[in-house]
Amino acid sequence: MLGGQLGPGVTGYITAQGRTNANDANGFVFINCLVHGFGKAYLGRAWRPYSRVIFYNSNLTDVVDPLGWWEWNYQGYEKQLTYAEHGCFGSGSNTSRRAKWVKKLSASAVQHLADLSFINRGGWVEDLPIRV
Repeated sequence: MLGGQLGPGVTGYITAQGRTNANDANGFVFINCLVHGFGKAYLGRAWRPYSRVIFYNSNLTDVVDPLGWWEWNYQGYEKQLTYAEHGCFGSGSNTSRRAKWVKKLSASAVQHLADLSFINRGGWVEDLPIRV
């Protein structure tokens, strides 16, 4: 789940997405996933100033740090970041202690981002070695 070796008590990151501007039509969308492992991890951290990551209908276990997300080097730019969870469940899905700037997307916005027409921009899905 996490790259590299992390020492005891060090929180890792599940994602580090990097959109460079608001018009970039990309982001990470995780649908019907199981997030589990050892230790603690943030769902994501900003790699670039318009980072976008969505977890949708996913089982988030207690490996998820209660803060959930980290702005990393983009403190002060949180309004540009799009981090959201929608329909998630499990012991790590309680959002009451999440970063206050995390987005609460509408169901229609989540549906748009979870739709294959959004995910497959550029036609990369057809090149996968498995059928989607």
